Amino acid sequence: MVLGFARWAAGKALKEGSKTIKSVKALSKIKGGKTVSEWKNKASLSKLKAAGDSAVQRLKDTTKSLNKLNETLKKQKKILDK
Repeated sequence: MVLGFARWAAGKALKEGSKTIKSVKALSKIKGGKTVSEWKNKASLSKLKAAGDSAVQRLKDTTKSLNKLNETLKKQKKILDK
């Protein structure tokens, strides 16, 4: 039953003249599409952003570790001064 409906709907869509792309000229853009250079620019930008986020996170972690080390050294100095 469902399969029959799917065939009927597909046939009706084809009969109504669905617009399909039959050929594309070289270096042309499909409506709403992007050129190869636009995709490459977007990919490189996202890689740079990811690398920047990674570096920022690494700096935060390093700062946190150094603060812990500083506190530990202060405690050890108090113990040694007694």
